[in-house]
Amino acid sequence: MINLDLDNCDRDADFIYDKGNKVREIYNNLVKRSGVKSNFSPNNKKYLLEYLNKIEDCRSILEIGVSHNRDERFTSTSAIFDTKKDSTIYIGVDIDNKSHLDNETKNIYTIQSDASNIPKVMKFAKTKGVETFDFIFIDGWHSINQCIIEFNGYGAFLSDKGIIGVHDTNYHPGPRWLVERSDTTMWNIAEHRGEEFADFGISFMWKK
Repeated sequence: MINLDLDNCDRDADFIYDKGNKVREIYNNLVKRSGVKSNFSPNNKKYLLEYLNKIEDCRSILEIGVSHNRDERFTSTSAIFDTKKDSTIYIGVDIDNKSHLDNETKNIYTIQSDASNIPKVMKFAKTKGVETFDFIFIDGWHSINQCIIEFNGYGAFLSDKGIIGVHDTNYHPGPRWLVERSDTTMWNIAEHRGEEFADFGISFMWKK
């Protein structure tokens, strides 16, 4: 669990996002000119697959923020799809409709929802036979409040062997604070800060 002054946290996060608009515009233009396919870097993919494959008999995956890059082939979502077993149930949560990715044969299901609506998402997951998750990947809206809601809310449904992955932990205020303020008496934390262009960092947490 993480306990913070949520009102002040969100105020600070909103300030950072408001002031960062110009920086993000410049960055996005650089990405387009560079030919980089995605802000989910090869380094991010390497570590995501490393930690996902650590889970013996992974039965269920929750991804918050589904296939958001311009080219859907270069995303955390595609990396998960290419790696998971067909028997592993994938639940993807996104504010946009991602139903074109659904594939019942491969146990891939998405739900269009604000990830804050945890009862709605869990009700949907239970219709697919999922009570807990072995792997949770958080890459949705990056305000501090939202990251805490997702971490605490869905973390309650993390299996004993489960791992939580968080993208964009180098700079974005929510993911950064999440990693910095998590209780290290309860969680193992591994940060991976890539040096390559368009690498925003990725971190993983699992219960002690």
